[in-house]
Amino acid sequence: MNYKETLNKGLKRSYEVTVPSTDVEALVNTKILEIQKTIKMDGFRPGKVPTDLIKKQHGEQAHSEVLNDLINKNVSELVTENKLRPVAQPQVNLKEEKDKTKTVFTVDIEIFPEIKLVDFEKTTIENYTVKLEKAETKKRIDLIAKNQKSYQKQADSYKAKEGDSVVLDYEGTIDGKNFDGGKAEEQSIVIGAGQYLPDLEKGLIGLKAGDEKNISVKFPETYHAKEMQNADAVFACKIKAVSSEKETEINDAFAKSMGATDLKDFQSKVEEQMKSEYEKLSKDMSKKELFDILDKEHSFDLPEGLITSEFNNLKAGYLQDKNPTSDQHKKDIEKQEISKEMEKDFQEQAENRIKLGIVLNEIGQVNKIQVSQEEMQQALYQYAGNFPGQEQEVVEYFKKNPDAAMQIQAPLYENKVVDFVLSKVKLKNNELDLDSFIKIYNGLNNPVEKTKSKAVKKKTVKKETKTTAPKKKKTTKVKK
Repeated sequence: MNYKETLNKGLKRSYEVTVPSTDVEALVNTKILEIQKTIKMDGFRPGKVPTDLIKKQHGEQAHSEVLNDLINKNVSELVTENKLRPVAQPQVNLKEEKDKTKTVFTVDIEIFPEIKLVDFEKTTIENYTVKLEKAETKKRIDLIAKNQKSYQKQADSYKAKEGDSVVLDYEGTIDGKNFDGGKAEEQSIVIGAGQYLPDLEKGLIGLKAGDEKNISVKFPETYHAKEMQNADAVFACKIKAVSSEKETEINDAFAKSMGATDLKDFQSKVEEQMKSEYEKLSKDMSKKELFDILDKEHSFDLPEGLITSEFNNLKAGYLQDKNPTSDQHKKDIEKQEISKEMEKDFQEQAENRIKLGIVLNEIGQVNKIQVSQEEMQQALYQYAGNFPGQEQEVVEYFKKNPDAAMQIQAPLYENKVVDFVLSKVKLKNNELDLDSFIKIYNGLNNPVEKTKSKAVKKKTVKKETKTTAPKKKKTTKVKK
């Protein structure tokens, strides 16, 4: 291989590679002979088709394949010989040469920086734990009970008020004509819940069982069905029953309805759930502190190509979330219209992500950390579970598309590297009450108001982070 280095600046390398045309021609002739052994052509016995005729029909394709193989071979040797670690696929460009005795192409490569890793065994990280009081468990159970709303049927003379559940038949018309989804029987509407059109919910206030009323409704401008936007409708309603919310008693029966054997068992389950939640948050805090240390203790040049790619991904993701379906979204993507402030924010995020990714990758490489086939398989099937009935198709897709599979593998690899580092550092145990724990957690994730990203929302945790209550399915037709 004959090559010369044309650029060595920062993380960028460029080379000019020259291949004698005789080498290319020899390989093409070899390719033609391989084709001759298998090609079938009328008038000729197998393997006896003249090479001149094969060249005429397949010479251009053979030359292209040979040249592609030659380039790949030379690039691979170039990378190996110079001990390069490309951050992405090298960019190759053929040069037009008047001299037909040689083929010349250029290779542009961006490489990973050299990194001196910090000594993790000399690094100390806070390990926050929660001292969970029984009062906190009680608060969580009270919240769960509050969210498990139940209703008690009232007397026929009772008039519905906000918060009550009304069972009714309704039939909606626009200009005297029925419309799709405008009719229902035995439908339950909670007044003020915001699940139905506001005018319809408000119109139910003051009604009692047996009442009939025509309620005028204005469909909003943003209604999901375009033909209904801003439409004036009338709903003929017949009230069947009115029920009021009743306080949920926290007892064995309630516990059984939540899947526990009795109240004591339910309390134990809630406590374990809370411990699990805060253990996860604690690990997130240690991880956040670790990332801050990795950022502070390592300084090196960042590959511009990776920064640009990550910047574009962040921007596209933001525009997609902002306006995913409209024509304006497509225009925004094309024009790449974002504010200067957001552009700066995305640039900082891109640089932080790439820097952290490079450090974690280096740690993984040095310590020979890998994601096993078993771990990958488990993660794939877990992800496929989000697509009921299509699990196998999803798994097969990722197996056949390595780039897509990286979306599954990357977080697995990162977690393994993080777990490895956390196993090496010194952990300083710090037990806190719940309020102090949450305050510190939110402080780590939302440091200072002026440094907050306006493009990406930060995660904030409240004391009652979850409930074990299942979400009830909505069966409404005429919704807000």
